[in-house]
Amino acid sequence: MKCGSYLVIASLLAATPAVAADTSNWIVGTWMLKEAVQTESGQPYMGTQPLGQLIFEPDGRFSNILLRSDLPKFKQNNRNEGSPEENAAVVKGSIAYYGTYVLNDATLKMHIDASTFPNWTGTDQARTVHQNGNQLVWENATASAGGGKLRQVYDRVK
Repeated sequence: MKCGSYLVIASLLAATPAVAADTSNWIVGTWMLKEAVQTESGQPYMGTQPLGQLIFEPDGRFSNILLRSDLPKFKQNNRNEGSPEENAAVVKGSIAYYGTYVLNDATLKMHIDASTFPNWTGTDQARTVHQNGNQLVWENATASAGGGKLRQVYDRVK
C-alpha cells in the first residue's frame, strides 16, 4: 500500500506545472541601493551612504527597505527601551514597505500592504523606473519625508 501511495503522490507532483520565473520582466530580482538624492536640492537622501534593498518576485510581490548607514545603536540594546532621540533617529532614518506590483513600461504601480510609514499602508503608489545596464533608476515624485522628488539608483544583485 505504501508503494501505491508514493506512486499517486509522484504522479500528482508530475502533473502539477512548475511555476516559472518571469524572465520577460526586467525588474524581477534583487537590487541594492547605490545612491539616493533629492533631485531639486541635490541633497543625499538617507545620508551620504544609504543602505537599501528592493526585491521584486515574478509572482508580483515586492519588498523595499531603505535606511541610513549611520543609525545610532540603542544604549539599552533593546529597541523597546530606546530613548526619544534614538527612536526619532530610527524613524527619520529608515522606511520599509511591501506589497504587490505591476510594471507597465516605465510606470511601476505598487499596492502597499504594510509600511513603517503607516500613511502608506493600504495605498497605491506609482514610481517611474527604467533600466540602465545593470542598474534600476527609480524616481519618486512624492517621497515620504517630503523634500520633493527623489531619485534612487540600484545595482542588480548577481
